[in-house]
Amino acid sequence: MSNETTSHRLQLPRDTDPADVFAMVRNVRPQAVLDDDGTIDLGQDARLVPDRGPRGAGRWDLEVTRVREDPAPEGLGDSHGYTRAFPEGLPFGTERSALDLTWSLGRRLYGAVVTDSGVRLEPHPYHVRDLTVVSPHALAPESLAQLLAPLEPEAELDQVPEDADATGYSITIPVDGGDEISLRVGRSARPVALQQLAWLEDAVDYELVHIAADETEDALESPDAEVTERWTGVYRRIGLIAGLLVETVGGYVVDLEGFLVDPADLA
Repeated sequence: MSNETTSHRLQLPRDTDPADVFAMVRNVRPQAVLDDDGTIDLGQDARLVPDRGPRGAGRWDLEVTRVREDPAPEGLGDSHGYTRAFPEGLPFGTERSALDLTWSLGRRLYGAVVTDSGVRLEPHPYHVRDLTVVSPHALAPESLAQLLAPLEPEAELDQVPEDADATGYSITIPVDGGDEISLRVGRSARPVALQQLAWLEDAVDYELVHIAADETEDALESPDAEVTERWTGVYRRIGLIAGLLVETVGGYVVDLEGFLVDPADLA
């Protein structure tokens, strides 16, 4: 391990608004601070520094203390491409968490990360397909099943526990190829992005989870055309359900990594 500082490059589309980058960072790191010069202080001695050069639009440098551990074991799944980028030792601790955040920003904002080793990582935008609607209102099992029926006629209400009222139950939606979408209704996990909401303590989560028939799929760094098509289709179906839920019960959409998602982007 080392205390030296290193730098990874976040490359986003040139028209990406820096305010959007800061807003997304604050979803998961509410303590982050925007400095007067546009730098985003992430905490833990990590910073996202905007490129102020003539061709720097959409480009940021992640400046962070370099912390490395042992190389990844052979054959381990590597959805982020870190094994390829850091063969001599994986980022660890504060560097790993800051790099994970940067990778996630690249995923959500259709960008890429170039590591300090010169390796380009291009997160697939649908690598994360799960969404959660966090709402102040709960739907009884039969009511939710009726709501979904026109959109997902093959959806089936799973066995409902006897003590379940409007939480603690699930609905399964079959997907071609043996995949499933599981809609799980339970008490809120209280996402960091929504921590200021007065009603969050009593909120309900409608968690939409893609369960792939091949459990190793989520470890793919670069899915092939068939997997990409299926991921895209599943995300659109999940998005339509999430949008319907927000229209019906109100609330907010959060993705699996804790970022808020605009329902308008799910149509």
